[in-house]
Amino acid sequence: VAAHTGGLGGYAARVVVAADALIPVPDELAMPDAVSLLNDGPTALTLFGTAQVEPADQVLVLGAAGGMGSLLVQLVHAAGARVIGGARGERKQALVRGRGADVVVDYSEPGWPASVQDATDGKGADVVFDGVGGEVGRAAFAVIARGGRFSAHGAASGGFAEIDRAEAERRRVVLRGIQDVQLTAEDKRSLSVKALAEAAAGRLRPLVGQTFALRQAAEAHAAIEAREVVGKTVLLV
Repeated sequence: VAAHTGGLGGYAARVVVAADALIPVPDELAMPDAVSLLNDGPTALTLFGTAQVEPADQVLVLGAAGGMGSLLVQLVHAAGARVIGGARGERKQALVRGRGADVVVDYSEPGWPASVQDATDGKGADVVFDGVGGEVGRAAFAVIARGGRFSAHGAASGGFAEIDRAEAERRRVVLRGIQDVQLTAEDKRSLSVKALAEAAAGRLRPLVGQTFALRQAAEAHAAIEAREVVGKTVLLV
């Protein structure tokens, strides 16, 4: 079984949680994979659902080599839409392609928004999932199609993308943010069960890029801050 600890108290060999908060882990899933889905699974499912992705859409996923970004790539691909994955460096780009991206762009390269425009034949992306934020997120807003849906939920760059709401209204772009994925404990648990079931059935593949022993927690955080990791980082007890 697994459980949410509310963001605190998880770095321990033993924790106390309410019995009705326990989440059964399917036998088909390794525990690191299951744990990696407890937070990102519900969030990705919620983001995907609120964006109302259609098969005809062209969807840009920024931070596509991250734990949640890689799930969004798979969800969009399974919906039949065209996926443009944004990731830094060749290693991460290869992982994004392996999760179903049709096109991959490196947003650390100058002029990457032009590559998105080229990939969409000048129309722009119908949906943007911004898991990076900051300047990258602002640049992505410039390549969203009129009437598109923009989710500014990520702050991996240090802050959320600051989007001009007047400009969004003028272009009829629907804006969503981190406030749209604040889930109740009950919703988070039910969506976690759903994410684990999808993974057990092989329809979602969590991306655990690296694991560390619990005593190496500081090293794990240092690796994350140095951008040396891909996907989720899991501590093993």
